[in-house]
Amino acid sequence: MQIITNAQVASLLSVEQSITVMRQAFAHYGQAGAMQERVRIDCGKTKLSAMGAIIPGLNAVGVKVYTTINGKFCFVIILFSADDGSLLAVMEGDTMTEFRTAAVTALAADSMARKDASTLAVFGTGVQARAHLPALLAVRAFSEILIVGIEGEQVFAREVAQRYGVACQAVSATEAVARADVIVTATRSGTPLFDGNAVKAGAFVAAIGSSKPDTREVDDALIQRAARIVVEWKKQAASEAGDLLLCEPGCVDWSQVLEMTDLVRLGHAVRHNESDILLYKAVGVGLEDVALAEFVYRQLSAVQD
Repeated sequence: MQIITNAQVASLLSVEQSITVMRQAFAHYGQAGAMQERVRIDCGKTKLSAMGAIIPGLNAVGVKVYTTINGKFCFVIILFSADDGSLLAVMEGDTMTEFRTAAVTALAADSMARKDASTLAVFGTGVQARAHLPALLAVRAFSEILIVGIEGEQVFAREVAQRYGVACQAVSATEAVARADVIVTATRSGTPLFDGNAVKAGAFVAAIGSSKPDTREVDDALIQRAARIVVEWKKQAASEAGDLLLCEPGCVDWSQVLEMTDLVRLGHAVRHNESDILLYKAVGVGLEDVALAEFVYRQLSAVQD
């Protein structure tokens, strides 16, 4: 049994590998697999959450467990063998969560964003905003990045330009959505961040900041304009995706909402028209953590052998 730290995860994973693993995981899940919905309990300021998955094709069975105290998270992934049930690893999951969330967004963007997308707008300046930049740059050759934030956005923009060699500036929400071909919202906002009517035709929007039924980052106008909506797993989105649950009745036709397994199967065929606005709404599912943990476990085992 291995104990694997955040530092080891970072040394064993690349953005490109993470995207590949997520693609394979959703393909395997579509063939055979099972997921456990997130369960949350709380006692005053302390919250405990858990979600898991079984992925026979990847020899992965596991669960992510984490605490939330004063808005701070601490993640742990417990991984078992799908063959004999033996305990394979206990893994710190903070770095893993950064990689997997951004990788699934990049996977969605690779199918849903226009091929000629050149301007990326990122709402947020925190951990996930930072993790999404290299992942999205791995699937599209952006020539411009726009940052929208409530603090530190100017400094963040300078850091991004320096690190990735791409023109980057901090702008208003209105300017960002009017110019961006790809929009990522990675905030803790409880209310919509911008007017969906201002989003340019053909844009791809990834709303990844909220995983609670009472918070949202995008408004009814954007959802009504979206030609296609994709979620990771309908069952969990239907109980957690506040962006979709807080809409006025009739805004979301759940029978038309696609899952990531559908997206992996359809690929670029999900975009029917270059002027379509497409929306990916993430909440995070156990499949992602378990699949990536199993990959890291195999990578570490190979290095040690």
